[in-house]
Amino acid sequence: MISSLPQIKSQLRVRHIAQSDLITSTPDAPAISLIETMANKRIGCIVICENHYPVGIVTRRDLIKLWLDKNQIAPAAQFMTSPVLTISEDESVDKAGLRFISDDVRHLVVTNAAGEACGIISETDVVNSHGMEHDLFLRSVMDIADQSPESINGNETVLSALKILKESGRSALFISLKDKICGIFTERDAIALLASKKQNDSIAELCSHTLVTIEQDLSLYNARKVFHEHQFQHLATTDLQGEITGLISYSDILNSVEHDYVYRLRELLNERDIALEQSQHNLRLADKVIEASMEAIVICNRDAQILRVNPSFTEITGYLSDEVLGKNPNILSSGRHNDEFYQQMWQSLLKKGLWQGEIWNKRKDGTVYPEWLSITAITDENGDISQYASIFSDLTEMKKSEARIKRLAYFDELTKLPNRKLFNDRLQLSLGYAREHEHRVAVAYIDVDFFQQINDLHGHDIGDKVLKEIGRRVEAQLDDGDTVARFGGDEFNLILTDVDNNPHISEFLNRLLNTISQPILIEDTELKATVSIGVSFFPTDATDAETLLKCADSAVHLAKDSGRNSLRFFSLEQHKLIHSRYQLGSDLQAAISNGEFQLYYQPKIDLRDGQSTACEALIRWLHPQLGYVSPAEFIPLAEDMGLITRIGEFVIEEACLQISEWCKHGLETTVAINISAKQFLHVDIAFQIMTMLDRYNIPPHLLSIELTESCFLHCLEETQKGINTLRNQGIQVAIDDFGTGYSSLSYLRNIALDILKIDRSFLVDIEQSDVDRSIVSSIIEMSHVLGLKVVAEGIESRAQLEILRDMGCDQMQGFLLARPMPAEAFAHWYLHQPDTL
Repeated sequence: MISSLPQIKSQLRVRHIAQSDLITSTPDAPAISLIETMANKRIGCIVICENHYPVGIVTRRDLIKLWLDKNQIAPAAQFMTSPVLTISEDESVDKAGLRFISDDVRHLVVTNAAGEACGIISETDVVNSHGMEHDLFLRSVMDIADQSPESINGNETVLSALKILKESGRSALFISLKDKICGIFTERDAIALLASKKQNDSIAELCSHTLVTIEQDLSLYNARKVFHEHQFQHLATTDLQGEITGLISYSDILNSVEHDYVYRLRELLNERDIALEQSQHNLRLADKVIEASMEAIVICNRDAQILRVNPSFTEITGYLSDEVLGKNPNILSSGRHNDEFYQQMWQSLLKKGLWQGEIWNKRKDGTVYPEWLSITAITDENGDISQYASIFSDLTEMKKSEARIKRLAYFDELTKLPNRKLFNDRLQLSLGYAREHEHRVAVAYIDVDFFQQINDLHGHDIGDKVLKEIGRRVEAQLDDGDTVARFGGDEFNLILTDVDNNPHISEFLNRLLNTISQPILIEDTELKATVSIGVSFFPTDATDAETLLKCADSAVHLAKDSGRNSLRFFSLEQHKLIHSRYQLGSDLQAAISNGEFQLYYQPKIDLRDGQSTACEALIRWLHPQLGYVSPAEFIPLAEDMGLITRIGEFVIEEACLQISEWCKHGLETTVAINISAKQFLHVDIAFQIMTMLDRYNIPPHLLSIELTESCFLHCLEETQKGINTLRNQGIQVAIDDFGTGYSSLSYLRNIALDILKIDRSFLVDIEQSDVDRSIVSSIIEMSHVLGLKVVAEGIESRAQLEILRDMGCDQMQGFLLARPMPAEAFAHWYLHQPDTL
């Protein structure tokens, strides 16, 4: 509050705030010349004078309307607003404010003692002379912005924009191109373009597409700073996602506070000296206004003694009226402000008669709180100070809101740990300190293993609680100066600064692994979560924050590839391998669109008569730089990246297209295609296959599918349903690579299959290994009992062939017979197949 009060010698006059650089013209001036003047001077109005005496006023809107009426040569006398309202330069600013209210205008022409025009003032000038920061501080852009502004296509002409401005009554429009807001067209732009004779040009060619925006949650106090910084009159507003939500003008800000400001502040403070001269009735009316005010009001005499306070003062400070009357307002002083602060306050009061700003004061119970305070000097008829009045409001809740917004900006809302932004700030500081003192810093990347399964099995609420508990356990293990942050999802990151003094970092991180892996009890449910940790060091692995994080991320992939629930330090060689895999993944995405895949076909023969019975379609990738890439490399990568469905669609359609082409030339052979478990999970594979058969008019028996055992492990229900649909349509189904996975007799017994393919790994040593021969023989006998045909894969020698034929194997494929080949080569082989047997 105040401890000593300055003295103001004179009241503020109109000449002190008027704009003296008045632009005038004569009544006979044609509209076109006024347009050019207004464009060159970048002004909003021109005062029309005769012999220096004001007779009218012309605005931008008047000239735009005149242009649309095609009357550009009309003299000002025909369309100016007349008579023009004037005010003496010696009149008080308070009286000017009353004129604006009583006459309901926004501009007054200022005249000298001779009645000649010497300036102009607006309602804004009056309000600014007393300050309006308090009102701006408590309101946001969203409160006053135009949420549904007019817009115009940027390809339209300036003339079309003028029509919209006139019809809508607005001062600005959005400019849009291709359904995207790219600029703002204002009355000021319109005048400048009309002056340049560009009314028939398109707006897109003439107006800047640079669009300056402000967030709709911003206070009007800060919004005004943005307007001043860019010297714009209009700005677009955006939401938190950056989407444009409306349009706001500088006039909107001023208009939003002017009316309330003039009525509230003038009635409560600046008209206090007038009220003292009025009737007792008006005094009682003023009392009611003060008593009902939601803001605290304090009236002091010129000697800084409190004369009166209102109920809101008691509610905010805790002091009753009797406890403060006759005392100095410095009883509320918090001690947080020094003498210089108060000196600047009094300098403002001496010059302007007003001070306002944020200040910290103390309640009766001793608690310190922030408030927004306005102090106004009230003068008597002679211009001498008779009283001081102050209005203040409690900013405690607003400060709490600001603190919460700050927490959201720097802390993860779920775990309350630092977020990515704060982590990066702290990492930069840690690296700077480490460079200066030649220390090491470690960055650890922590990724929760199989976290998606926790969400799928127990729900996201449980998943969130698991993340909170993991964050708590990690934070509890850290030393002072270390940081744990959550970037999002199931990822945590650590900064370990005491690396030089803690050579046993591996022990610490392994202890962290063990701590995290302990059971978590949530709502009577015991869960267990593990993590994979990757670590990199500054300056050994990287010398900047971004690269250091990338190295830690690379190391965590090593931990995952090593079976998870493990710790790995960054390795340059392993990083190169992972980077190579990422690059291959990027190329794989492009390969689908660029047509780099093709199908090769490997024949199968019947071991009884040596005739070709079918072939298997095998996908090949011809990389532009690497040449042929093995399916063993890119198929698992495609499954990890979620591309296997698109590749599977290519294989199905390409195989069906080839079968159709062969049928046209009289070559009919069954083509087997491979289907992965993930295809069963993501699409209706049976419907997809039947659709392709119908599209290319292919008999179902010419297509068969081969499934791996993983289909039965991960999606048994979907697999069984799809198999039944396909077999009912006459498509044979084979189980591929039998014996290499989690082989189970249950799905052989319960799921209808046609063919079983023995994996090559059991056939390589079949000539030397009694165990392998026994296994293969047993598989063949079991399959025949179940009614399945048996195909042996990877046959490369006649000895293998003879053993399999003696065991009763039905079919074979392998290099002994033929390698996979393009479609043309397979057709030639089929028509001229050698006698392998």
